[in-house]
Amino acid sequence: MTVRMPGAEKASKTLTIAVPAYNVEAYLSRGLDSCCTPDLEDDLEVVVVNDGSTDDTRALAERYAVRWPKIVRVVSKANGGHGSAVNAGLAVARGRYFRVVDGDDWVRTEGLVALIERLKALDCDLVVDEKREVDMRTGATTLFSLAPGVEAGAVLPFTRVCGNDAAGAQIMIHTLTARTDYLRRIGLRLLEHTFYEDFEYAVKASVPAATIVYLPIEVYQYLVGNANQSVSLANYVKRWDDHARVVDELLRYLGACEDDNAAGQALTSEALAYLRHRVHLLVDTHYNIALLFDHDRKRGRARARQFRRELKERNPDQWRRGERRYWTAWTLNRLGIGYELIEKRLGRRL
Repeated sequence: MTVRMPGAEKASKTLTIAVPAYNVEAYLSRGLDSCCTPDLEDDLEVVVVNDGSTDDTRALAERYAVRWPKIVRVVSKANGGHGSAVNAGLAVARGRYFRVVDGDDWVRTEGLVALIERLKALDCDLVVDEKREVDMRTGATTLFSLAPGVEAGAVLPFTRVCGNDAAGAQIMIHTLTARTDYLRRIGLRLLEHTFYEDFEYAVKASVPAATIVYLPIEVYQYLVGNANQSVSLANYVKRWDDHARVVDELLRYLGACEDDNAAGQALTSEALAYLRHRVHLLVDTHYNIALLFDHDRKRGRARARQFRRELKERNPDQWRRGERRYWTAWTLNRLGIGYELIEKRLGRRL
């Protein structure tokens, strides 16, 4: 079924970058400077979605819109969270392709130019490239290259990469460009007033895809090491309810897809297996937050028990898939071993 997005406009550019922006005046110039170059005036639009900022974010974005009128547009709205800002950016996008760059991050300009040149010749649902993480405290950087076993540069059936877990993990909001009319056709809309919906975006945008291409082009520059980031362990615990809403939504989405397939519709068996695996990873993370991230061990155990009980009732398959992580994390919790110690001792994530 085709779902027309409110305010959707005819494509006039190659790429739209939506920039969710909430109180990012300290960072926004770097991101916009990395996108604004005369070479891209005909092919790129950057939609800064001012999500009810209370600082100078809106005024700063509007100055860029005056300076770069062929590239920068500003949409201002009441605060609705990151997902709401992505929804608003997609609704007004005029690019044939769409991607998201957060207001405190930026792009490698040469990589963006190279990506757009490739996009001009592509007709593909999904395009995945490379990102670099930049530690804001030390300046150290890590490039996340294409996953092993991926055939770079070729347009592939999405089913070809569904069984490659490393390739699937590389489909994330920071590396993903998608055809705008495809996102609108599948009716993509994210949770609002909720953190961690970036995982929801990556899953929902990829599962129905027919085609995908992986490009060895470094584009996204992802700033890490900020204690205020949603991905810090303390904030995962603080925002347990937000993460629970994302888990709930993706379990709902999985159930709907399984019902459609039972009726002989929709996803391929490979795509459904990919979806089940991605939801399983989210379930494992939910157990980790409760049992390993939370310094209040008793509260964490209570949260994990309740979630496990509800999961068994709601989706027995996901319950079975999560049992190993649950009992491992439960044992470590009872021993007083938290996630920081595990990372320090093992030198890797659990």
